[in-house]
Amino acid sequence: MKEKLQDVLAKTRCLGCDTHELIFAPPAEEQEVAIVEEMLKLQIPDDFRAILRSLSAKVQCTWVLPDDFTLPNEFRGLFCGNMNWGLDSLKELNDNKDGWIREVFPNPGDSYDKIWHNKFVFQEVGNGDFLSIDLSPENTGKIIYLSHDDGEGHGYTMANSFTEFLARWVQIGCVGAEDWQWLPFVESKSSGIDPECPNAILWRKMIGL
Repeated sequence: MKEKLQDVLAKTRCLGCDTHELIFAPPAEEQEVAIVEEMLKLQIPDDFRAILRSLSAKVQCTWVLPDDFTLPNEFRGLFCGNMNWGLDSLKELNDNKDGWIREVFPNPGDSYDKIWHNKFVFQEVGNGDFLSIDLSPENTGKIIYLSHDDGEGHGYTMANSFTEFLARWVQIGCVGAEDWQWLPFVESKSSGIDPECPNAILWRKMIGL
C-alpha cells in the first residue's frame, strides 16, 4: 500500500501536480486503539480496526492538479487527490458527525436524515461532508458518503468494506473525496468505486497508473 501511494504521488508529480509528503505511520498498538475506543465509547468497526493495527495508524496522501491542467468533460470536477484518515482524528470527526445529527439531521424517519444515523466517520471531506462506515445490521461495514447539503453522492456506497475501499481508491489515484470527484467512477448508487469502469480506465491512462 505504501509503495502504491508513493507511485500515485510520483505519477501525479510528473503531471505538474503540487504534492504533499506522504504520511504513512506505523500500525497502532492495541492500547492506543483501546484508548480511542474508550473516548468514543464505541468499538472501531472491525475491518477498519484491523487496518489501523496491521497497516498504519495514520495515512495522508495529497496531490493537487495545476490550474492550467486540461481535463476531458468526464472529469471536469476533478482537481485533487486526498486520502486522509487516522486513529488520532476519530474522536473529533465522530463528535462533529454527532453534532450534525443533533442539530440538522435528527429524524431517522426522514429518508435524508436516516443516512446520517448508525455511521462511523473516518475522514472529513474538504467541503464539510464525511466518509463513513455503516454500522447498521443490514449494511455493516459498507463505506457510505454523507453529504450535509444535498450533494449528489449522499448515501452512495463507495465500497463494501474499508479494505476494498482502500484498494479501489488507490487504483484511481486517491481522487478527491468530494462526491463530484469520485462519482465519475461509480455506475450506480450501490455499486461502489470501480477502478475498471470506462472512466477509470481513461483516467488511469491519463495519469499513468
